[in-house]
Amino acid sequence: MAASRSTNGWRSLPRKTLRDLRGLGGNERIAVIGCAVMVFSLLLPWYQSPISNDLVLTGIGGFSWAEGALLLIAAATTFLALQGGGGYIPPRPLREWGLFVAAGIWAAAIVVYRMFDRPPFTLGGRDEPYDLHYAIFVALAGALIIVAAGLRMRPTERAKRPRAPD
Repeated sequence: MAASRSTNGWRSLPRKTLRDLRGLGGNERIAVIGCAVMVFSLLLPWYQSPISNDLVLTGIGGFSWAEGALLLIAAATTFLALQGGGGYIPPRPLREWGLFVAAGIWAAAIVVYRMFDRPPFTLGGRDEPYDLHYAIFVALAGALIIVAAGLRMRPTERAKRPRAPD
């Protein structure tokens, strides 16, 4: 008995993903690197206690809707880059570079928000905000890398888009 269509789709997924990875352009790879930097920064210390330099809180340790949104943005941007590597062109009014720029700006806005809305450090019934540590700036750099990749794509995207018949 032949396999159904649904099982054939799952079996070909690694092959299709590898093909899409090979098809990534330079700017799409830069965007994927920015996503990886942003996700990796969640494992590093974002906040430092105001009392001791040894007490830190990672992005995952202080996980909230903002860090979840960063993970979602990174996944969506990586998916878009892989689809672009496979030859997908978004429908008209959308442009791949514009989506990358929008995703990077939104991620940067969330990171800046987390810089001001820090989790409280509670000691002896007193709440004090954590101090910022280096990894939150790494996350901001990852978001700005995505923006830069989108802006670098803009001139080349016009050549990729098919022209309407005259």
